[in-house]
Amino acid sequence: MVEFVNCQDVTTPDTAALLRLAFPPAYGEYYSQARMTNDHSDRLESWKEIAAYLGRDLRTVMRWEKERALPVRRYPGGGHAGVYAYRSAIDNWLNHSAGALAAEATGDASNAGGPRAPVHSSDVRPASADLDVLPANLTDHRRPDDSARSPRKKMRGWGAVAALAVGVASLSLFAPVAMKRANSAGEPPAKDLVTPAGITHKLKISLINNEPVDVPASFQQMLVIDSSQCTAVEAANLQNIEFFDPQGRILKSWLESGNSSAASRTVYWIELPDGIPANAVLNIYMGFADRTRAVLNSGTTGEAPGLSPTYGLYDDGGAVFSHYANFAGSDLPEGWYKGTTPGGSAELRIDNGVFLAHAGRGGGAVFLGSDWSLGNNVAEMDVLSQQTTRGQEMLFVCSANPHSFHWTANSVGYQDMSGLEVEANYNGTPLVVASAHPNPPPASIVGLQDGTVNANYLPVIHLGSRICGGDYLASTVDTGTNASFSFDWVRMRVAPPRGVMPAAIFGKLQ
Repeated sequence: MVEFVNCQDVTTPDTAALLRLAFPPAYGEYYSQARMTNDHSDRLESWKEIAAYLGRDLRTVMRWEKERALPVRRYPGGGHAGVYAYRSAIDNWLNHSAGALAAEATGDASNAGGPRAPVHSSDVRPASADLDVLPANLTDHRRPDDSARSPRKKMRGWGAVAALAVGVASLSLFAPVAMKRANSAGEPPAKDLVTPAGITHKLKISLINNEPVDVPASFQQMLVIDSSQCTAVEAANLQNIEFFDPQGRILKSWLESGNSSAASRTVYWIELPDGIPANAVLNIYMGFADRTRAVLNSGTTGEAPGLSPTYGLYDDGGAVFSHYANFAGSDLPEGWYKGTTPGGSAELRIDNGVFLAHAGRGGGAVFLGSDWSLGNNVAEMDVLSQQTTRGQEMLFVCSANPHSFHWTANSVGYQDMSGLEVEANYNGTPLVVASAHPNPPPASIVGLQDGTVNANYLPVIHLGSRICGGDYLASTVDTGTNASFSFDWVRMRVAPPRGVMPAAIFGKLQ
């Protein structure tokens, strides 16, 4: 996902964003989320991460360093010392290298051996007009201002948009996905667009599924927005914002972080009830009510529990995600259980979040489990704190039973003051399988899906096999001396097709 918001009088998109989208990532969803993470994650720690960020193969990226001064740095030591780079530096390099890379890309467009083969017409299925989507095999090339003159004609978006952005003459340069103007076939003309009552301004968002498979129904789409660009129409705490489709239907949304009009990075999750067909574009809208009006509620337009004046007051996570729990109050949510095993001293506290702790030797443990079946979904937890003197804190342990706790390999957590790890647990005996690189800070959003562990939406561990041996989500602390961790919410969401979150392109404020 790449975000650029035209809340000012701006017509030229971010060049670096377009270039990265023109070369889709080869290493999964979390490459495209890189720009939403905290400042510590601005650093790319290897050739592989640099290549993933650029969406190119390793050979091309290494060649760019030699021939085009790609800003790659090396650790001291010479020889085969490791490399690193900063995303911000790469973005700046992309913006200043656009012309040269555009010319080079023309020769690469047919290279099926690159990060991703081009989209062929045989991969495109007809899009449904009532879903407001468009197939990728559009052919007509026109200037953006031509759309008002010829409503029936369609625009081939990535070629034209990228050409406009970087001043490249070839209109077929970047065309992995086609886009359409607001009054193209398949979308209601501007005069027929239904705006919900009370919305005074709106921002068009084009969601691009560049995969040859459908984004499934009831999909959770991530949006990362620079709210500081829209202060003229935002309430101070963003309480006047809701999302809707072209028919005026409110889309369920959940504000995860950055609930301030001054925030440069605000994270939303939007449920797409009908998904997005393969190789297609879905247009939705971000609506702004009067800044004095609050549209937040616990049913359709909500926010993370800790953002509300009272914990969980406007939390609609249960309506947006496949499974969700914020542990409000002091009772366990439906489908959850807790317990201890003999030995040591255990504590499990439910109080607007969860705190698990264990001290003393004896091999005991405290655990929290659920009947949530993980399957191929993404499981994520908002970790608030963790501390280990000697022991284990397993954030995710997949139990073999939905109603009682049984250790299964493997699990995700911390051990003996170490970093984030995957451990093989057989009857509670730890064996480190893999360690996170880079290691995330103690307070992070940690998740797993199949064989990958993510921290703050970046992959930090990859295994060749599924991590959880069981299928039912659980957590535990097992200690020889002292260990604890806390979190406020945990959720499961639908995995994006082939691990790639649809990209989001923002229009101009209307």
